[in-house]
Amino acid sequence: MALRRHRPDASAIAALRAVSGGASQEIWSFDALLPDGPLEVILRRTRQWSETGQQGSAGMAAEAALLRSALEAGVPVPEVIGELLPSDGLGDGYLMRRVEGESSARAILRDPDLAQARRTLAAECGALMARIHAMPQAKLPGLRCGGATQERRHWEAAHRANRTQRPVFELALRWLAEHEPAHSDPAVLVHGDFRNGNLMVGADGVRAVLDWELAHLGDPMEDLGWFCVNSWRFGNVGLEAGGLGTRAQLFAGYEAESGRRVDAARVHYWQVLGSLKWGITCDAMGLAWRNGSDRSIERLAIARRASEVEVDLLVAMSEIRPASPHERASDEICAFEPGNPESLPASAEELVIAISESPPTSAAAGEDRTNRDARIGAGLQSTLAREREMGARLASEEADRIHRILGMQVELEGLRAALCMAIRNRKSVCDSATLNAHLWATALGQLAIDQPHYQWRR
Repeated sequence: MALRRHRPDASAIAALRAVSGGASQEIWSFDALLPDGPLEVILRRTRQWSETGQQGSAGMAAEAALLRSALEAGVPVPEVIGELLPSDGLGDGYLMRRVEGESSARAILRDPDLAQARRTLAAECGALMARIHAMPQAKLPGLRCGGATQERRHWEAAHRANRTQRPVFELALRWLAEHEPAHSDPAVLVHGDFRNGNLMVGADGVRAVLDWELAHLGDPMEDLGWFCVNSWRFGNVGLEAGGLGTRAQLFAGYEAESGRRVDAARVHYWQVLGSLKWGITCDAMGLAWRNGSDRSIERLAIARRASEVEVDLLVAMSEIRPASPHERASDEICAFEPGNPESLPASAEELVIAISESPPTSAAAGEDRTNRDARIGAGLQSTLAREREMGARLASEEADRIHRILGMQVELEGLRAALCMAIRNRKSVCDSATLNAHLWATALGQLAIDQPHYQWRR
């Protein structure tokens, strides 16, 4: 048994339960029964859902090594008890001590008991990022190195592997290529997923920085940009630093700890890339449900968050600069090869199947995974109702707009693919105000179905 290898005084375990959250990895909580009382333990192990989507993962062994190094560097993290071995039969993972506190992002933003801590959380998070970036690389496990170019190409490859046709994503990839930073600081340890929702917070502030799976060497501004992605503000859109504070507070905390000036333009670049990579991940999770690699209903719920990303990207890119529309060249459509595009994940038909497979709520189950999945299923029922009410009309309007832009008539997936190809190839028609209006209308229409209460900066 993995636990007894590291704690031979453990006689048994109790209170084993799956922890809500952990969209990428499995998290289990239990008590190790020791002679002097129970030890609260967390098991974190790999959940396979997308080979392409998880290529950037540092791996469980590296995560455990990073936690040990971070603790030594004064970064608050859980204490690692030990790693799993193949002989344990549990896959890749590790055991760590449970840290008491609040990890739910919405609770962190709203719990009155955390009101005092919230006043300084943005600055504290900036300081913790600086501390992570200063960790000596000689003490780190082997990690991939990814600056702006490598990260953009990595996520473009992930999007191509999904084969979904999203014109806003295509425009974002073009925007990122055109606005790539000319220079960067020397590569440092980047956490890669430092955000509200991956922190354990108490009345005294941040008690632990969690989820190090995306750690790599890269531009320090990446962590600050990711922290500012609108999806991680959880409705507090006016507080751009994770819904917790202002950019000025975040930057001040970082600069005071690091002694370096924050490059706001590079932070914005990484915010755009951060929104895009979250959208690509949303698609990958929906496709994992479709191909059977992970049939959790949560995958489909997350897939339906891609529309919020499209709106956030249009805002972050400051829309499309209007240009005089051109007549398209006669060979532009001839050059288009539709290939085999993947329909967007979490279709109405897939929602029906997933909801039918979702278990009913159980009062006896309390807050376990079964009840959580049942609540997700209930939420998707509402999404499905809105899809049935508005979906056909919005799809018809979207197809009609693309037809007017491109002058071709095929099914909607083919029209989306053709528009993506035109944007990718920088065709003149894709710089028009008409395209801008189309992208906004499509994104807002889909958002009204998927996430009607989503808050974004208008």
